[in-house]
Amino acid sequence: MAPTSLAPRLVDRSLAALGWHRSKRVVHQARRLAAWVASPERWPEPRLAPLGGNELCLGTLSVAVGRADPDADPVLEAGKRHNVRLAAPSFDGLLVTPERPLSFWRTVGRLAPSAGYRHGLALSGGCLTPSVGGGICLLANALFALAARQGWHILERHGHTLEAVPPEPNTLWGMDATVAWPDVDLVVAPREGPVRLGARVVGDMLRLSIHATRPARTRAELRAEDDRIEETAEGRFRLNRVVRRVVDLRDGAELDERVIATNRRRLLHAHERRRTCLSCGETECHARVEVPRSDREPTWGIHAAGGGR
Repeated sequence: MAPTSLAPRLVDRSLAALGWHRSKRVVHQARRLAAWVASPERWPEPRLAPLGGNELCLGTLSVAVGRADPDADPVLEAGKRHNVRLAAPSFDGLLVTPERPLSFWRTVGRLAPSAGYRHGLALSGGCLTPSVGGGICLLANALFALAARQGWHILERHGHTLEAVPPEPNTLWGMDATVAWPDVDLVVAPREGPVRLGARVVGDMLRLSIHATRPARTRAELRAEDDRIEETAEGRFRLNRVVRRVVDLRDGAELDERVIATNRRRLLHAHERRRTCLSCGETECHARVEVPRSDREPTWGIHAAGGGR
């Protein structure tokens, strides 16, 4: 099958094309918000789990919030770290059951300046752009990876279309989840339940954990299939499928095997990874984002670079 053509980059879109794109986004957003109201059983409001004295830790995941590579913008990196620190407590203590799935956006809410969120790096329309709440995908990535490794049901997940940060060596590629308010969501639910989610930033590490009163009865095994690079007129793309097998710990019987992520991502060149609205110099771009002076001030004592994982 021939690869799907990419939409024009933001910098190449006319004012009319940008207006049309944004109007379509408004329609999708309105439909999702209406679904929240019309189907509260599918989209329940977040609820904290009661604390128990005999809880077991079923799984953990730790992710560095900062980036060590030299390609990132320090202003947007500081914004990402601020945003992740601000959002993580929304998930800490969350009750999640098979009947009460975790929805990223139902849990964290809209990332508005009035809620304290700042500009961080976002991937949009083939460009690296400042966005309020930018960099929050680092949290969505971690939640998806933890849920997948625990054998949870993946009810909704969307992969990134650009790769702005080179992957860590010896890791399973494609374990990411992009989110955009409120219709591009991450929705996951435990195979067994109820469980209590832990989420906090300690130092420069995002730490997630899952707790329950009973030990897990299943084990998940992940593997990549059809991992390859494609050279096209639009650039280099990496593709794969992530397959998960879930087995019963009691007798080793296979309970489920399916593709949980299908990925096709354009690999950016080094100069593209360093170019954002803060540095590209495209003053005629209709989608250009201006970052206010208040968002250019460092926070949390951060001075490193990066964002938009």
